[in-house]
Amino acid sequence: MVSSSRITALAGLLGLAACGADEAPPAPAPVVAPAAAPSGSGLAGLFGRKDPEWRFEFKDPKPGPRAPVTAAMHAEVGLHRVADAEDLVARLGLTCGDTSIRASMEGRRKAERKRIEEARARGEDAVTAASWLDRKSKREANPQVRFSCPRTRSVQLTDRPRPPSEGRLLFVFDSADHPLRHVSYQRTAKDAVPALADYQDAVAHYTRVYGPPTKVPARELPQPDANGAIDIPVATNFETEWAFSDLLVKVSLLRYASLITVGERVEVPPGIRPDAPRLGKPAPADSHPPTTPSATPGPPQPLAAGQSAAPGGPPAASSPPATPPPASATGPSAPAAPAG
Repeated sequence: MVSSSRITALAGLLGLAACGADEAPPAPAPVVAPAAAPSGSGLAGLFGRKDPEWRFEFKDPKPGPRAPVTAAMHAEVGLHRVADAEDLVARLGLTCGDTSIRASMEGRRKAERKRIEEARARGEDAVTAASWLDRKSKREANPQVRFSCPRTRSVQLTDRPRPPSEGRLLFVFDSADHPLRHVSYQRTAKDAVPALADYQDAVAHYTRVYGPPTKVPARELPQPDANGAIDIPVATNFETEWAFSDLLVKVSLLRYASLITVGERVEVPPGIRPDAPRLGKPAPADSHPPTTPSATPGPPQPLAAGQSAAPGGPPAASSPPATPPPASATGPSAPAAPAG
C-alpha cells in the first residue's frame, strides 16, 4: 500500500505541473552557460559558485535590400565603438552613463562597500545581510552596454534640424567589444500639436533618406479640430518603419495618459551580427554625417492608412563587391564586467 506521505507528495508535483501548463514559453535569448568550475581541491572546487557566462548567436543578414545610409544622430551603426560614443557625447556637451543591469548592480555594490568601510572606520557595526554583494545574477551576465544620455536637447543634435524637445539619447552595444547596434532619441511632450509635428518631421526626414517606408500606421493620424486642437488616442502606437536586411529604422508616436512620446531609432535588426551594415561596404569617408542629406528630393506623396510601400521596396544599395564570410554560430564570449 502506498503511504499517505507519498500520495501527498505526488499530488503536490501534479499541482505544480498544472500551474505552468498554460504559461507561454519564454522568448529565445543568447545562451548563458556556466563558467568553468573553480580550480583547486576540496569543497571550494566542488561547490564553489560558478558565475554565468554569456555567449552570442549572431546570424548574417538575410538576402534583400541593404540600407544606403547607416549614419544617424552623429553615429555610424555597425562601426562606432564605445570609445567613439564617449568622445561624441563629450563634444556635444552631454552627460551620459551606462545604465545596463550589469553596470547598475556594480554601482550599487561599490556604494555599499564604501558605506561598510566608512562605518568600520568610525568603529560602527558594518554587518550586512546583502548576499548580492558577492553574487551575480544571470541577468548581470549580459555584457550589453547601454550608454544613455538623459536630458538631451534636440538643439544639441546637429545631424539634422529638429523641432525643440528634450529627451534621452541612447547608444546600445552588445558588449564593449562589439560595434554600435542601436541609436535612438526619445522625447516626451504634453502638448499634442508639437508632438505630432515632431513625428511628421522625423518621418519626412527618413523618407528623404531611405525612400517610401515599408510600413505605415494602420490608423489615420489625428487631425486638428475646428479650434486647432489635436486628440491623440491613448495607447495607440503610430509607427512608421523602413526595413532593410542590415538595418531597421523606426519613428513612433505614442500617448500614455497625459504624456506623448516621440521616438526615432536606427538599429541592426535583432539577432543579426552588429557589424552587418559594414559587410561588403566601405567605411564612410566621414563618420560624422552632414547636417542635411546629400540628396534632398521634394516631399514624397503621403501613404494612406495601412498602405505599404513594400512591393516597390526601399532603394537598394549597390551590390557588395564580395560575399561576406558567414557569421559563426556562436559569437565571442563577453568580457568580465569592470569592477565599479
